[in-house]
Amino acid sequence: MSTTPPTVDSLEALLHRCHRAELLPLATILQVRTEGVGLRDLAKALAITLRRAGSHDIANAAFRRGHGRPYEELLRRVARGYDAVVPEAADAGEIERIVLAGHFQRRWDATDIATRTALWQEFGIAAPLPESSAGALTLAAQKLGRSFEYVLSRTVNVVADPGGLALFTLLNLSPLGCVVRPLMVPLLPFLLWWRFRPDERRVAAAVLEVARLRQQVLHRVTIGIVGSPSSGKDAGIKALFGVDTGNISPIAGSTKEVAIQRAPGATALYLVNTPGMGDVVERVTEEARQVLDHIDVYLYVVNAEGGVQAREKADFDRCRASGKPVLALINKVDVLRPRDKEKYLADARSKLGAAEADFMPVAFDPLPELAPGPIGLEPVHAWLRERLVELGKDPDELPALPG
Repeated sequence: MSTTPPTVDSLEALLHRCHRAELLPLATILQVRTEGVGLRDLAKALAITLRRAGSHDIANAAFRRGHGRPYEELLRRVARGYDAVVPEAADAGEIERIVLAGHFQRRWDATDIATRTALWQEFGIAAPLPESSAGALTLAAQKLGRSFEYVLSRTVNVVADPGGLALFTLLNLSPLGCVVRPLMVPLLPFLLWWRFRPDERRVAAAVLEVARLRQQVLHRVTIGIVGSPSSGKDAGIKALFGVDTGNISPIAGSTKEVAIQRAPGATALYLVNTPGMGDVVERVTEEARQVLDHIDVYLYVVNAEGGVQAREKADFDRCRASGKPVLALINKVDVLRPRDKEKYLADARSKLGAAEADFMPVAFDPLPELAPGPIGLEPVHAWLRERLVELGKDPDELPALPG
């Protein structure tokens, strides 16, 4: 099984996998209007604007039907600006990582010791300051493993410089322009070429931001915990992830029925706690719905005392209809009589229609007289790690089991 994260094929597809709020910095760099624009339309506008910004406007209009250069071409041009060697077969994700490394090295080499120290501390590595930028990248890659590119992307310092208009403002608006304009006629072809040239600085800034967004998409893990209010979801979140749902404020935009929380201490682990996937999901705000749309795996919790009813079956089927991996968890198995346990579990799995590998008995908060602690957590944790690897996510985003 490959553990290499897959690369999103197109720029627009990548941007559409982001949350809308994550796209706002890129929109600022590219000067794209965001007010009243939905996620899909915003992703499309940003992709087209970036490709156009990296193209000569005249050539773009004449030969590219206004769509601009392919994104991979822009990436290679930006990489050359960092004096980087790009393999011929490199895809967009690989070139972006080369650009991120080049940007880091340029920042490192252009700053003093104090600034380099602050930059090194962003990696969170307890090691002396490396002597060179190349040494810093090598050591960080060794220490951070799969999360290296994600952390590297967070060190990016993006600066967009609009530029390109000062000379034409001087010629067209100032009194000096009346004197200078006649003298510039022979140079008009060059000036037109210069005026409509690709906006290199803005493109470089936008590419760095896209590289950061790609790393966020690849490393973000969103786990949906679904089940009725009596199923024990809160106890499961605490047992599996060490998160006390009563002490963490949900992300703005969720409702009392749907709580979306970022796990403390994790790089990008989100937990979505909802009693169902039916009408209740339709009542959340746009921000919360975007998180729901990006759930990676589902944990569906059933209370063994209540069993599988019509509602449980319907919600479990909705989770599976999303196309995402779903693990059915029969909670509170500690209260089942030993002689009835196997028969009950077989019946519950049959009613849900769950595969044997995607069905597990657990007890997140067992009665003290029956068990000293939660039951069945290790298989659940292993299942989650396997699914994340299959999805190209970083399984190390999962925290170690509490205790």
